[in-house]
Amino acid sequence: MKLKILPITSLQGEIIAPPSKSYSHRAFIAASLAKGVSIIKNPLTSGDVGVTIEILKLLGHKISKVSENSYMVKGNFEAIKNVKNILDCKNSGTSIRIFCALAILIDGGLNFSGEFLKRERPIIPLLIALENLGGTYELSKDKLSVKRKGKNCDTIELPGNISSQFLTALLMTCPLLTCKKTHSLAINITSPIISYPYIKITLDVLKSFGINIQEFINDKKVGKYIISCEQNYRAQTYEIPGDFSSASFIIAAAVLTQEDSNITISNLNFEKPQGDVKLIEILQKMGAKIEIFKENNKVTVFGNLNKHPLKGIPIDIEDTPDLFPILSIIGSFANGETELYNASSIRGKESDRLSLVAQGLKSMGVKVKEEEDRLTVYHCAQLKGIEIIHEDDHRIAMAFSIAALFANSPSYISNIEVVKDSYPNFIEDIQTLGAIVEKLD
Repeated sequence: MKLKILPITSLQGEIIAPPSKSYSHRAFIAASLAKGVSIIKNPLTSGDVGVTIEILKLLGHKISKVSENSYMVKGNFEAIKNVKNILDCKNSGTSIRIFCALAILIDGGLNFSGEFLKRERPIIPLLIALENLGGTYELSKDKLSVKRKGKNCDTIELPGNISSQFLTALLMTCPLLTCKKTHSLAINITSPIISYPYIKITLDVLKSFGINIQEFINDKKVGKYIISCEQNYRAQTYEIPGDFSSASFIIAAAVLTQEDSNITISNLNFEKPQGDVKLIEILQKMGAKIEIFKENNKVTVFGNLNKHPLKGIPIDIEDTPDLFPILSIIGSFANGETELYNASSIRGKESDRLSLVAQGLKSMGVKVKEEEDRLTVYHCAQLKGIEIIHEDDHRIAMAFSIAALFANSPSYISNIEVVKDSYPNFIEDIQTLGAIVEKLD
């Protein structure tokens, strides 16, 4: 579907934040590893999470919708044998990384394909880590095969500075292993963990499903994890919180309006360890007016750049890489310059986000300076409407859709369906708030 996005000056209303993509992935997989029946409430089920759900079904797990917002998961993990299907993980990094680790627990292992492999996104450090557990692998652009030949339980040395999903995959898999000599496994983190809040999400989900992991991480996010073996996942009812990552686009839209705007976003649990809640603090430092109502799980954003002008600041996005696209857009409206640094990891996301954002901003008339691990964005008096290029990256598509609302002419975007990867109702929600979006086909 192709859309035409027209400029607006204000937005008003209230929306409900969509379910967390990160929590949904982990909860469905954890439930499949448990004995018995679990209920997952309010999950995201489209996009990459849909890939995870489909793979779980192919592996023999029973997943069914039992009410409008609830799904039943009946695990079948112990019965999985000789899976002949090649599992298409598409471009879902979370799916392929977690399942390739779980493959060492399945007789004959698992075989994977997908866009992730064709784009040569990072996975080799995880595969090397699995060798310490007796794993073997064969990797090409078209296929990845992982299985376990030995019963090794050696200490794992894992870099933390490439993808936090490597560690997540191991944390979800290792508790199920049998290590007769040590009865536990150690994972040594050899370089600072990037996107560390996502590890906190993993640990939060694991704890809820009855898995105990000891964490010894210092201020530099280096250290080790000790994992007791032969643990059991516990079936349960688990509710998915709203997603701060997705809410960030709506918050930004309100902040960037030229006239008075008032937007409230609900379903935001401030007690859960989502790193992207930091967006609120960053925007407040830049000059935005945002009020937080923790007891009601809400935020209210007051927009009007004339009343609440933004100033550019340096922003470390090492722990919050998913905020990079929308913060770059916001930077173009801020006085002075906004430098987003420690950003090298986002080159290995669904796209090379650093380069793609830089190109998109340049096409809108924004001056930027692209470096290997950072992007400096300079204030732009007036953005130009463009044909948005997102390379099937949902966060790029949403970030530039927000930018298009404040350009000097209409913008166009094709294959808007890609936003379903994390925010299925994105277009409907911004229309509810006052955005003018026209379908062209």
